[in-house]
Amino acid sequence: MSFFRRLSLEMRLSVALTLISCIVFMSIAGLSYQNMQQMLSEQQNQILAARIQRIELFLDDAATFQILVKHPKLYENMLGQEDSLLILNNSQRNLIQINPLNIQLPTLPYSAQVQFTDNQARQATTRLAYKTVHFEGQSYQLIAGKQLAPMQSILKDYIWKLILNSVLGVLILSALGWWVGHYLLRSIRSLILETRQINAQKLSHRIPLESNSLEVQQLSQAMNEMLDKIQGSYQQLAQFSEDIAHELRTPLNNLIGQTQITLSQPRSSGELEQLLYSHLEEYDRLTKMIENMLFIARSEQGQSALEKQQIPIDDVLSHLLDYFEFVAEDKNITVQITGAKQVQVWANMQLLQRALSNLMINAIDYGLHNGKISIAIEQHAAQLEINVLTHNVFIAEQHLNFLFDRFYQVDASRHAHARTGGLGLAIVQSIMYLHQGTASVENSAQGVVFRLFFPSE
Repeated sequence: MSFFRRLSLEMRLSVALTLISCIVFMSIAGLSYQNMQQMLSEQQNQILAARIQRIELFLDDAATFQILVKHPKLYENMLGQEDSLLILNNSQRNLIQINPLNIQLPTLPYSAQVQFTDNQARQATTRLAYKTVHFEGQSYQLIAGKQLAPMQSILKDYIWKLILNSVLGVLILSALGWWVGHYLLRSIRSLILETRQINAQKLSHRIPLESNSLEVQQLSQAMNEMLDKIQGSYQQLAQFSEDIAHELRTPLNNLIGQTQITLSQPRSSGELEQLLYSHLEEYDRLTKMIENMLFIARSEQGQSALEKQQIPIDDVLSHLLDYFEFVAEDKNITVQITGAKQVQVWANMQLLQRALSNLMINAIDYGLHNGKISIAIEQHAAQLEINVLTHNVFIAEQHLNFLFDRFYQVDASRHAHARTGGLGLAIVQSIMYLHQGTASVENSAQGVVFRLFFPSE
């Protein structure tokens, strides 16, 4: 079995077709031999039955029968030396006894109908037919025989012809099977050659879809789709590496620059203390960035196990409003909650609060002075929808599809001071992924709106 597994698909098809053709030809040969044997046996039985009938006709013609009794050699010469077996006798006398080969006859019962049997059970040499006849008021047993050697010779020649034809047929079908497999699998070989050309430097290479096989064409299409995903992930990873290098470089440069300036000349203890506070802020920023990146990576790999529960959404939003009340007052922003408040969401409490907090921070940071933020709750049959609308703030359409990407910048000047380190919306999307929900963003008539969809329990 291990050897068969090491064979190519082309060789497997050839071997399988060879085995199938062997089984088919052997079955056909066996059935043909059996039918031929049965046909010859029936033919012998008919010949013997005809001989019995002829002797019965002679019994009706007394003169002719007396000639046969007196001159049995005539009938023996007429039958031939090999088939000369004819016996007509009873327990009292023998009327005809023609058996030049001295064939040993078994004990045969009396029968009014013609019966057939062999002279012996094993290695039979003669086929016998016997019947009980009446002549001159007495019952006689009439036995006729025919040698099996001619039939056995015919069967022997016939079986050799069957073997020869079967072997020839198997060889022809095996050759045809190999050729057909080689022809049909050429698209597989082309697919292998095209696949080998793909590497990290040639991720844009795609496999041609033209093929003489529908399955190979479907496989090529599936592989191209897989390559699209791999290329997208590879580019996203490269972009992420570039973004994280840029994000880490800024605080590190600040730390190095401030330290170099401080060390350029003697400083007072107050100045050194101020430098340490500045460094602490940068350290805190780096720590939050690393924690956010680790959270996103774990959520994408499914390593974060969630403990969900039914949470009253009104309590969560009320707590958030109390927390962001003073932050919103700095820009005189009004926060309003509308929709179905007395509903529950099936979620993790901490992650739900974190996702809504990131959306609130984003809305307040980019909201207008004296502006307005609306939080709407909509209960659907299979999910709960939470919308965060920032009034009169719109985002260019070319940015909407990338807002949830890590470190994506719409406004570089504001991004440098973002409290979420450029990962806030990416974290929101990861949280929704963990909840088997979705996050989206679009421009409405009132402003930009972020939508969160939580599936029901």
